[in-house]
Amino acid sequence: MPHAVEMMKDLGFADMVADDIAEVLEIESVSFSNPWRDQDFHYALNRDGGVARICRVQDVVLGYAVGFRTGSEFHLADFAVRSECQRRGYGAALLQILIAETESTSEAITLEVRRSNQAAVRMYTRAGFQTVAIRQDYYSRPREDALVMVKALSGKLSEWVARALSRASGMGESH
Repeated sequence: MPHAVEMMKDLGFADMVADDIAEVLEIESVSFSNPWRDQDFHYALNRDGGVARICRVQDVVLGYAVGFRTGSEFHLADFAVRSECQRRGYGAALLQILIAETESTSEAITLEVRRSNQAAVRMYTRAGFQTVAIRQDYYSRPREDALVMVKALSGKLSEWVARALSRASGMGESH
């Protein structure tokens, strides 16, 4: 694998395709204790509102992001970078591409991250995400809380929360 400085200048971003999944699964299996399976990635590629991006240097996938547009939100469901490439800016670069791509179609990006994954929490915080809740025992293997993080893409987070609460309170009403 090329040196980090060379890799950053050669970094490319693309839609994930079925041919990328085997390489993505290699990263997934060492990144998570409860990894997604082949069919989970195929589902994401084929689902309405599904978004799957990879970053690569030459023919090597360095990281990926998978999420789903639901209404006015984008939920980042799976995000990982090769372990040997972590903390070198590749994840932050991929996240910035994803944010830029979703700004025109979503009001906010939501995600869950293990409370103990401080490197990821720092990356998300630097990108403008804020912790809005804790989901107790969200993760298994090992059991751990998740931080629910949100980045408002239009306006302030408090405005997004107000709109979300307004939509939620109207859900029980019949029209």
